[in-house]
Amino acid sequence: MIKDIIKLSIFTLGSFFIYGQPILQNYTSENSPLPFNTVRCIAIQGGKKWFGTDVGLASFDGNNWQVFTSNNSVLSNDNIRSLKVQNDSILWIGTMQGGLFKKSNDSWINYNESNSGLNDNLVRGIEIDSSNNIWLATSEGVSKFNGQSWQVWNVADNGLPTNNITDIRTGFSNEKYISTINGGLFYFDVQNNIEVHSIVESGLPDNSSIDIDIDSTGQPWFATPAAGLVTDLGNGGPWARWNITNSPIPTNGLTCISINKEDQRIFMGSELFGIIIKQNDVWQSYNQQNSDLPTNHITAIVHESSHVKWIGTFNNGVIRLEESSTNSKDIELPETIIYPNLVRAGEIITVKLKSNFNNVIITGNYGYKYISEIENNTIKLPNNLSNGLYVLQLKSQGTWHNIKFMVY
Repeated sequence: MIKDIIKLSIFTLGSFFIYGQPILQNYTSENSPLPFNTVRCIAIQGGKKWFGTDVGLASFDGNNWQVFTSNNSVLSNDNIRSLKVQNDSILWIGTMQGGLFKKSNDSWINYNESNSGLNDNLVRGIEIDSSNNIWLATSEGVSKFNGQSWQVWNVADNGLPTNNITDIRTGFSNEKYISTINGGLFYFDVQNNIEVHSIVESGLPDNSSIDIDIDSTGQPWFATPAAGLVTDLGNGGPWARWNITNSPIPTNGLTCISINKEDQRIFMGSELFGIIIKQNDVWQSYNQQNSDLPTNHITAIVHESSHVKWIGTFNNGVIRLEESSTNSKDIELPETIIYPNLVRAGEIITVKLKSNFNNVIITGNYGYKYISEIENNTIKLPNNLSNGLYVLQLKSQGTWHNIKFMVY
């Protein structure tokens, strides 16, 4: 979500670990057997990659494809919303309306509302804890399946603030972190005692969260649709938050999160800004403007290795992204960096500077120039800027610095 006023930060960092232009391979329904171009979820099982699409399940081993739909398998619903690998042979599949499927080699089992204790046929998230219990995020609460019996937590039976569950992740001590839409976060301890954390109860920045991942220290990280990136520094707070007003993140609306285990880089997906990456105080992105990414609308990110990622997109298929890394050297940043670089005419820009800038010129379409001034570290963009690419020119100590931005 882009607010009416976007703060555009310009500042100098010391150095960063840079990744060069990635190598992208884009698999779509036009150039491969992928059954549909919207890929909601991805799982890796050995050398095989599984892709859940709106119209079927596909696997790819680098050479060969297999596609499973209601026409050629026991899948009763082709709209795949979640995937989880249990071992080399078992794949759990959550669907939009068909419940949960267990695929074990060529054997299939379906668990749904009518034949099991599953509380809802929409399965958004699947997690397996250290006791091999299957945990499910549904739109009617939380379900747990131990292979024999079912247990359900919901508003009616357990007093949860909402049944609208989006994701579940298991912590290092077998605790559960559960995200919701408009219900805050639910923490289950090892005895399944519940703590609810919300804006009112614990100062949580956003009561909605879309996706969760756990870093190497056991700390949970949450991708939110309106508050940016959030992490829990304790156990139910204090919370740390990165948004467009306090960090380089270009949007507060995140769609997914996945932490690279080797270097702990946090990969985030978005609808408008592609892939956003955070490593400590260093930020990077892959988008249509700086790479061959076919779309900025990212739905899923999975790490095959430290430099190979599989990216699900909305309506542009699945992408194999291989990063081209420099050696582990610190490289000096350009003197000025601008972000976010997508703004509207008339908005206020807040400028954070290492040195004083005393002149500002905005050069626009067809070479038109707009003269502006910095007042209390802000620049107000002219209301008559049309859509297009502009250059913000700032003069400091006799030197002009040019930074590009886009008006939409």
